[in-house]
Amino acid sequence: MTKIFHMIALLTGLLLAACSDGHDDGPETITPIHFGETDYSIMFGKGASIPFTGGGGVYELTASNPDVLGKFGIETPDHYLYIQPAKTGESYLTIKDVKAESIVTLHFTVEDFYMSFRITEIEGRNTNEFFEVGRWIRFIRNDDNTMPVKVVWQQNMTFQLMTVGEGNFDITRSGTNIFTMRFSLHHNNGADSPLYDYEYTMGGDVEYMSLFDSIFDFGWEKSVASSRSQPVKTIKMLLTDKNNGCKITCSLEP
Repeated sequence: MTKIFHMIALLTGLLLAACSDGHDDGPETITPIHFGETDYSIMFGKGASIPFTGGGGVYELTASNPDVLGKFGIETPDHYLYIQPAKTGESYLTIKDVKAESIVTLHFTVEDFYMSFRITEIEGRNTNEFFEVGRWIRFIRNDDNTMPVKVVWQQNMTFQLMTVGEGNFDITRSGTNIFTMRFSLHHNNGADSPLYDYEYTMGGDVEYMSLFDSIFDFGWEKSVASSRSQPVKTIKMLLTDKNNGCKITCSLEP
C-alpha cells in the first residue's frame, strides 16, 4: 500500500507540475488604433501616408465626403493610412477598429497643390510686413491658375500653421532675361482688407525657375527654365527689393 501511495503521489505531483507549466495569459489584449493628430491638411495631386499605432487589424472606413477624399485605405502590415484625394475640400473620415471595438474620427482639408519656400534670412531694411524669418511663402496652383499665394507661420507650442497674409503673385521677364516677382497681399482678416504691393528681382539658384514654369505654365524658353541639377541640393531663391535693395533668402521646402 505504501508503494502504491507513493506512486499515486508522484503521478499527482507530475500532473500538477505539467499544469503549472502551461501558459494561460487569457484573451489577447488589443490596443485601439491611434493617430498622432485628428486634423490633417493634404495636397491635391500629392496624397498622404499617415502613420498610426495600435489597432486590431480589421477596420471599417467611412468618409463624410468621399468625393473629396477619393481613394483611401489602411495597409495593415505597414500601419499607414493612405489617402489619394479626388478634389479640394473638407471631409471627415471615421475609422472603426472592429476588434478593439473603438472608433476614431479624423478631419481632412484637401488643399490645392502648392510650392513652398521658407524664409531663412533677411538682409537690409525689410518693408514687407508679411515676410519674417521662419515664415513660409506658399505659391498655389489652382484649377484656374490665378496664382494665389499665402504667407504662413507655425506656432511654437501647438505647431499649428497660421496664415498671416494672402493674395496673388506674378512673375514677369524683361527682354534681357531679368525676372521680377510681384506680390499683392492682404492680411488674413477678409478679402476686403487693403492690398499691399511688393516687387522683387529674382536671383539665387536657377533650378527653381523650371519649377515655376512647369507648375504655373509661364511658357519660358527651356534655356531659361533649366532642369534641376544633380545631385539634389537645397534650392535657394533670392528676392531683392527693387526699392531699397533688401535681400530676402528663401529655401525650397521638400
